[in-house]
Amino acid sequence: MGELTFLWIAIFSDGTKIEQIDENKIEHRFQEVKDRFEDLVYFNLTDKRGHLFTINLINGLIGYNKLEFPYIESTEKKSNIRLIYFRRNTITMTESGDQQSHTITYHLGYQYLDNLGNNQKIILRIDSEGNFIVTGE
Repeated sequence: MGELTFLWIAIFSDGTKIEQIDENKIEHRFQEVKDRFEDLVYFNLTDKRGHLFTINLINGLIGYNKLEFPYIESTEKKSNIRLIYFRRNTITMTESGDQQSHTITYHLGYQYLDNLGNNQKIILRIDSEGNFIVTGE
């Protein structure tokens, strides 16, 4: 496995948080966050270069480097807002079967029900450099 560039931090409604790797260098499993999904209010991905991606699960907003663009008012009421987070590993092999490269792409976003009850998704696809594109996959 390649080394993780981004690490997550989950913040809950009671103010507690779980960091993927805490100050004692203990690695926490994502299952700990999943077990408390109903109390999750913010989910962050951050790296050592200062990138910070935030999912606000209260209002259904995505923030980048602490900006949530509060001057943009959503005209659509979002309900049942749920976190989307996973990593995709891509391994390139040589013809002889040796590993040539290994990249990790982070997928971060949320899904929700719109005014008509349709499920909608907004997902950022983030590379190891912090570049991202917005998808609805």
